[in-house]
Amino acid sequence: MWNQSRKPAALLFSLVVLVCVAVGGTAAFLTARGQTVNAFAPGTVGAQVTEDFDGTVKKNVNVTNTGSAEAYLRVKLVSYRVNAQGQRIGGTAAIPAFTPGEGWAAYGEYYYYTFPVAAGQAPASPLIGESGITLVQYTDADGGRQVIEVVAEAVQSSPARAVGQSWGVAIAPGSVTAYPASSEG
Repeated sequence: MWNQSRKPAALLFSLVVLVCVAVGGTAAFLTARGQTVNAFAPGTVGAQVTEDFDGTVKKNVNVTNTGSAEAYLRVKLVSYRVNAQGQRIGGTAAIPAFTPGEGWAAYGEYYYYTFPVAAGQAPASPLIGESGITLVQYTDADGGRQVIEVVAEAVQSSPARAVGQSWGVAIAPGSVTAYPASSEG
């Protein structure tokens, strides 16, 4: 009877030894193979403005995605007056009217390209095309000339909430709307 009570204990001991040998063997195998280098590289986003400007007319204004990930692009046109020395002066400097290129949509103070742009690429249609916009030489009391700076930003296009959380908008082909607060979860 004493011999039968030892059989379950011996079986349990054998199973524990077998598991230890398996775990130890696996650890030895993985250690013998050397280190594995993680080749993961995070995606980056960036934007670079291109334009043709002859001192009076600004045209072919576009943005290139300089990052490594697909991105949405947006542009803000900042206008102000400068004197002959290039110093900012008073007075208003409204952006001359223009029709944004195909795929661009105005929302708030920005113009958004409503399609994702691949890394190293630019939108097929520039924000301001070949017809351009003519900057103003002022003759009122403030005088001076107009400057329009083109400020571009990029944000990864996926997941969609990245755009909403970064810029507060939802982008769909041809449209930009406010990002719904309920989507923040």
